Amino acid sequence: MSRRRTNPSPKSSAPAEATADADPTTGRPAGTPATLIAAAVVVGLEALGAVVTGGWLTVEAIITRPRGMGIAASAGVFVLAAGVGLGFVAWGLRRGRRWSRGPVVAIQLLMLPLGYELLSGSTTAVGAAMLVAAIVTLVLVLAPPSTAVFRE
Repeated sequence: MSRRRTNPSPKSSAPAEATADADPTTGRPAGTPATLIAAAVVVGLEALGAVVTGGWLTVEAIITRPRGMGIAASAGVFVLAAGVGLGFVAWGLRRGRRWSRGPVVAIQLLMLPLGYELLSGSTTAVGAAMLVAAIVTLVLVLAPPSTAVFRE
C-alpha cells in the first residue's frame, strides 16, 4: 500500500499572482515579445540563405571538380554547417533561451564587416542584404522588450 504525501513541496516563495502568467517550466513570462520573434525570423532567413548557399557551393565543387576540390568542398560544408547553427540559434531566440543571445550578437557583429566588404563588384546585393539583416537583428535583439526576456 502506497501513501501519498499530503504536504505540498515549496517550489518558490513567490505569490501565485506573480507567477500566473509565467511558463511553468522556465518561470519566464509566457509570451515572447514581437521584437524577439522578428529577430528569430531574420536569423532564420539568414540560416536558410546559408544552408542554400552551402549546399550550392558543395554541389558545385563536386560537379565542376575544381583544382582545389578539398578547399571548395570544405568551404561549402562550412557554410552549410554555419546555416544549421544559425537555424538552431534562431530556434533558441524564438523560445527565449538565454544562451541564444550571445551567439546571435557575435554573428551579426561578424556579418557587418563581411557585408561591407561584399558591397563592391557583383556582390553588392548580397552585401547590402547582409548589412541590413545584421543591423535589424542587432536592433531587435538588443531592444528593451527582448532584453527583458533574457533577464531572470
